[in-house]
Amino acid sequence: MATFLGRTCRLQQQLNGARRFIQRHSVRCVSTSGKKESISVTPSDIADETKRSELSKRLEEHFRNDDLNSPKNRINYGFDETDADMDKFHYHSIWGFWFVIPLVLGVAIFNFTLNDSGLSSWYLREARLQIEDREKKGLPHIDINFVDPSKIRLPSEEELETLDVKIRI
Repeated sequence: MATFLGRTCRLQQQLNGARRFIQRHSVRCVSTSGKKESISVTPSDIADETKRSELSKRLEEHFRNDDLNSPKNRINYGFDETDADMDKFHYHSIWGFWFVIPLVLGVAIFNFTLNDSGLSSWYLREARLQIEDREKKGLPHIDINFVDPSKIRLPSEEELETLDVKIRI
């Protein structure tokens, strides 16, 4: 509760500071359109009702053209100053090829590699299948002769004596 009240008081102080700034200084609205006109607003204009209504009429007249298809109101993406269609095409191409497609492919690849990453569950499934198969056949889980003894070559006693084998316990 105390933090909420503290934030509220700070917000109120900021609003009061902004209000005092507007009252002390005049504000100048500059148009960014092709018209070379600016509108100045002083604290007395804000306080006076007739000046305020006149100011709002001037602003409405100034920004009256709200046709989005007019060249004056076109949003330029910065790729082509003269052709609006090419400008929009290049903008959407850049977004598509550099942001959207890599993002979608990256998420898809990431999700596909998450499923059984490192084949961590494969060996468990394979072990269960082998155990079930050996149980059905009546064999032990692990055979004593897992590797065929005829395929294993062990060194002879003479070969073992020539080697310097140290066994540490």
